[in-house]
Amino acid sequence: MLSNLTLSVSGRSKLKSVVTMVSSKMLLHNRLRFFMTVAGIAIAFFLAAAQIGLLVGWINTNSAIINNTKVDIWVIAQQTATFDYGTAIPRHRVQQVSSVSGVSWAEAMIVGWATWRHPQGKPINVEIVGLDTALAGKPARLIAGKPEIVKQPEVVIVDELFQDVLGVGKIGQEAEIQGNRAILGGISQGVRTFTAAPFVFTSIKNAIHYLPYYQEDEISYVITRVDDKQDIQQVKNRIKAEVPNVDVLTTEEFAERSVKYWMLETGVGITVIITAVLGLLVGIVIMSQTLFAITQDHIANYATLLALGFHQNTLRQIVLAQSLSLGGLGIIVGSILFLLACNATARSPIPLETTPMVSLSLIAFSLLCCIGASWFSIRAIFKLDPVSVFHG
Repeated sequence: MLSNLTLSVSGRSKLKSVVTMVSSKMLLHNRLRFFMTVAGIAIAFFLAAAQIGLLVGWINTNSAIINNTKVDIWVIAQQTATFDYGTAIPRHRVQQVSSVSGVSWAEAMIVGWATWRHPQGKPINVEIVGLDTALAGKPARLIAGKPEIVKQPEVVIVDELFQDVLGVGKIGQEAEIQGNRAILGGISQGVRTFTAAPFVFTSIKNAIHYLPYYQEDEISYVITRVDDKQDIQQVKNRIKAEVPNVDVLTTEEFAERSVKYWMLETGVGITVIITAVLGLLVGIVIMSQTLFAITQDHIANYATLLALGFHQNTLRQIVLAQSLSLGGLGIIVGSILFLLACNATARSPIPLETTPMVSLSLIAFSLLCCIGASWFSIRAIFKLDPVSVFHG
């Protein structure tokens, strides 16, 4: 019995080596076509990965400030679609929220749009973020200045990515926002914008002067932390019951709502997804055509193998091995290109980003497409008649 098992293992090993040898010889028979196919698949995979990476980068950019506040609950005006379009609510909502059982801390935030006047006179749309006493929502990293500087009159913080655009190259340099003086007091790093309008951080008191459509007793959001021993959903429901005419969302829910607005309601995300799918389809078409051409070139060899007693399943394994070899190499090269692109865009307004789950899902889907692309070749082999090898 042990000897039979050994023979069985040995037989499978020999079969595997035969499949590997035959599939590699067929692939490398025309080396130029082989390398061109791998290059085509790599480019297709890179295009798909880049589009999905752009989508992930947009999502992260869109929700960055929301997540960076490190709060639990947001109290916002009803039907507010996204963080960027805050609607005024009374400032006394802060006191109302603070009095709810389970709330540890609450403060205000203002978000609005204004016109920044470049020192050379050019008007630039900017997004003002007015911070309250605790400065929740401040930039995570500053390369110059301190966050507390915004509490001083007319002082703002901008990101290094937009210094040239805004025309402020160093601390202390002045510009104008809605006709009011703005002094650069700090420079942040990594604060990107989805809307192409740079974020400008300052205090709520300063923001009121820069946003004329806000009154002294108005804010955009109430941001809240709950007590450590309290359930966030329960506190959220209490706020909703006690504070009228507002939407109450957790940080995750508000980030999701904001992302859905930009990605789905504006159509931007759908366009990116369609482009990514088209990139994968291009790779499938390239691979299908190449595998079918290889099969047709070696159709007599396949017929000979059938005549010698090789099972059709063995021939199917050969085609699948060719498909996975081409696809695997293309994915590896495409992944290297994508990583290089990620590094190149790391300091751009919207970088290419990914997550382990997204990358693994894309690779798995691409490999499934490789297997699907071999179907036409396998179908041609199944129609072979072994007797055809003796014709002519």
